[in-house]
Amino acid sequence: MSKIRLRLFGIVLAFICAPPAYAEDFSARGLVKAKSHAVLASEIGAVVSKTPFRSGDTFKKGDTLIGFDCRLLKSQKDKVDAQTKASKAQLANARDLEKMRSIGALDVTLAKAEYDKARAELKIASLNVERCTVKAPFDGTVVQLLVNAFESVDLRRNLIEIVSSSALEVEIIAPADWLKRVSSGQTARMDIDELGISSDVKIIAMGGAVDPVSQTVLIRADFTDLPKDILPGMSGVVRP
Repeated sequence: MSKIRLRLFGIVLAFICAPPAYAEDFSARGLVKAKSHAVLASEIGAVVSKTPFRSGDTFKKGDTLIGFDCRLLKSQKDKVDAQTKASKAQLANARDLEKMRSIGALDVTLAKAEYDKARAELKIASLNVERCTVKAPFDGTVVQLLVNAFESVDLRRNLIEIVSSSALEVEIIAPADWLKRVSSGQTARMDIDELGISSDVKIIAMGGAVDPVSQTVLIRADFTDLPKDILPGMSGVVRP
């Protein structure tokens, strides 16, 4: 057999024995995302009095992220509180008079209605005062502060953008054939580009539909051990 024929035979044999291309590089890109992300808006119109956290700062659940100057609302609450106490006293007096047959049941009913009305107004005033501070709904990090101290803001004005700093997950945009090759609960390895390290992730959910154009599917995964210094927006290659 000539050398040329032997060489062609070797090429054909290598092609037949070679594994499929996807077996050599069975990987997809993964994006680190925060499970909790929010843009908090104002529930009242007021002047911003304090902004204790700025971009990049971390906070705990319940911390005050934005404070408003609410002296007017607090004064209104004090006024309604005083009216509620007066209505309560009038109701008690009406009940005593009814026992002595000095007034009728209608007068007691009207006094009770005034007291209930005052209590409802007090709840409204208390809720308005509570809105004078914007509390953190979870532990996290400030992405962007959208207002400054001493600014006057209107109702529903966006104030601050925040993300969870510890509850992170990975979104993987994978080829559709991953659906027959991986399953929920399976472990994969992610090489995080920005940190130069690898970390194990556990697949927690498979996409419910395949994109008909790109023939890809969204797969979600959790870190088995959250890497140090990892942030939302980082990305890398995921290999099962």
